[in-house]
Amino acid sequence: DRSPPAAGHVNCDRDYGAACPIDFELVGGVCYPREGINSPCKPTNFQNMTKDTKMRWEMLCGSFFPCMGGSKDFASPCPSGWAAVQGDGWRCRPTPDTVSVCQEVMSFEGFNLDMLTDWQQKCNAFWPALDVTDLDRQAEAEDLSNPIGLGATVRRLLAL
Repeated sequence: DRSPPAAGHVNCDRDYGAACPIDFELVGGVCYPREGINSPCKPTNFQNMTKDTKMRWEMLCGSFFPCMGGSKDFASPCPSGWAAVQGDGWRCRPTPDTVSVCQEVMSFEGFNLDMLTDWQQKCNAFWPALDVTDLDRQAEAEDLSNPIGLGATVRRLLAL
């Protein structure tokens, strides 16, 4: 009997650029389940698959691609796949091709780091990965433990 590889994994921003899902190994361009993994899906070549196709495969097979590592760039105005809404406040809406549990315009006004992180998990919509070579921006993005800091707020307002 199989316990799904994703059973202990939290919802996260998946790395669909990875060669294979978790508990699969690449052999000659094809991903095979590791020994002891009883997958309902046959060995698969993911090389030319789109992100949407890989996401459908995950749901059908119960195996998932690994989570992307690193900090998130919460100084960006909106999560990836979402667009800023013109007008007052810090509001974003999903673009038509966005795959997210949440589909309504969202106001992030007053959100702190914990609130943004919780929202990402709930909605399966994630801020872009932080460019770790930009240390000033990393410090600014991580300074969201209090209600939105001045630096992050100014950056968001300038982006609108």
